[in-house]
Amino acid sequence: MLSEKTLRFGEQLAKVTMGIDELYRKEIGVAGSIDGLVVVNMGFNQKESFNSYDDCRRRLKELVSYAFELEEEDRRLYYTQSCISLDSFCAFRQGNLESLTSQVGMFLHVNPFPASNFEIEQDKVKLRSMLNSMGYSGDLENQAREWEKRNKVPADSVKQVMTELMEIAREKTGKILDLPENDYYKCETETEAPYNARSDYENRTVWINIDPILTMPGLKHLVCHECYPGHFMQFSLRKSLYEKGVAAADGLLSVVNHSSSSTFEGIADAGIEFIDWVENDDDRVSMIISNLRSALGTTTSYMMHMENKSEEEIKSWLRKNALTGGEGWIEGRMRFIKEKSRAALIWSYLRGDQGTFEVWRNVPVERKSDYFKYIYGRLHTVQSMQLFR
Repeated sequence: MLSEKTLRFGEQLAKVTMGIDELYRKEIGVAGSIDGLVVVNMGFNQKESFNSYDDCRRRLKELVSYAFELEEEDRRLYYTQSCISLDSFCAFRQGNLESLTSQVGMFLHVNPFPASNFEIEQDKVKLRSMLNSMGYSGDLENQAREWEKRNKVPADSVKQVMTELMEIAREKTGKILDLPENDYYKCETETEAPYNARSDYENRTVWINIDPILTMPGLKHLVCHECYPGHFMQFSLRKSLYEKGVAAADGLLSVVNHSSSSTFEGIADAGIEFIDWVENDDDRVSMIISNLRSALGTTTSYMMHMENKSEEEIKSWLRKNALTGGEGWIEGRMRFIKEKSRAALIWSYLRGDQGTFEVWRNVPVERKSDYFKYIYGRLHTVQSMQLFR
């Protein structure tokens, strides 16, 4: 239960965030929900109006001074980092923070360096060990290709398979979280998207990019990440708890390039473990591949924006290291990292997983209910996540 002072602070921060989003949208000339700083708004209609980013930054400086006075230890940390993220975004729009690593560090508050070659090779070692134990032969590239072939879901079957998997995941999620009544997600497919999947809360739809090669274990991961118990549940629970008066208003907003971005993705990635749906070695292989892809995303963005590598150099490197997904996955990654206002965001997957799984896997069985209340009932940074007691 949050204190009244914290609830009031969350409302003030939400108003400021909406004001910065309005200024940003006017500046870049977009109105689409996914194009702004605030990409999901679950009904918060108040805002402070600003004439310049300097005005925004002065207001944030005033607001952050009150964050130190909040009663809850994790809220003092979270809201301080949240204000720094928003101030840093304003500085970025003013022409500062030109370095991508500076953006990652100041927006997301995570390790700004890309995954190292050692980390990437460690994922490959784990993958090879798992595929060896499953009886796949040849070098790692051939093993991964054969595994993908055996588990592939044809593009024209993705919508049906996702619908069936959502029903299973929803039932499992209902055992650990309060499901929204008469409120369901559906699945639609698309092509040439800059993502693998997207949770469209406004239209209660998960959009699946069918350009990459998709597998059954991979679709299970996407269901858990985007829907149950991932983003859909994160959105719906934050909204219902706000309506009950026990959660802060800023939880009604999903903000990109923000201190909450990494845990937003980390919680979603951990969803398949939350509902105990890792059933076999194919699921375990898929989890390694997911982690590898998150690592590759940071490196490719770094190669493009810090090392000025050409697109062909980056694609060639991805072909060598991605192992699965085909050209469709590579093209999707390239679309993601080419957008400068989103280039830093790709770090949120890898660093969010590292911060979330580190805590989750040490939560004793008798504390899991408390843990779920902690992570779904309020927004978090990687650092505030560590304060779960």
